[in-house]
Amino acid sequence: MQRQNRGKDFEKSLKESLENVPNVSVDRLPDPMGGYSGVRNICDFSVFQSPDNFYLECKCLYGNTLNYKSAISENQWLGLEEKSHILNCVAGVCVWFIDYDLTVFVKIQDLLAHKNKGAKSLNIEDITGDGKVPHIIIDGVKKRVMFKYLGDGFLYKLHQLSKELWG
Repeated sequence: MQRQNRGKDFEKSLKESLENVPNVSVDRLPDPMGGYSGVRNICDFSVFQSPDNFYLECKCLYGNTLNYKSAISENQWLGLEEKSHILNCVAGVCVWFIDYDLTVFVKIQDLLAHKNKGAKSLNIEDITGDGKVPHIIIDGVKKRVMFKYLGDGFLYKLHQLSKELWG
């Protein structure tokens, strides 16, 4: 049985949930195939809601493992990490574990720390197990296949993360 690539549907669903929140700017960054014309974006979305800016890369996967080498480009590692040092910025990856009906956001700093400890991937056990990798759950209501995410709740959690980071 061939599995459908849900990546663009996931991005669309998350984008729509954020756009439905008042006073939010959501910018989808163009993603030309293969870095066409030298354009290589660090993430899928830049989201602003005063006073914070969020840089979000979306990944969805079947199975239980997000492979660091093949799923996240070197440009994304470096670019998201760079953004994470800017006051009131939070950068990271939204991961939809399709087979587990679970979507989480992981700060790039936490993914890098995990990777630097020798991990080659983010496994569902790193999320649901002993809490080895800090994350926030992106709540949503599952329709047939896709989720309708609760954008206001997700942004609230991102703002809380920003307060923890920046005071």
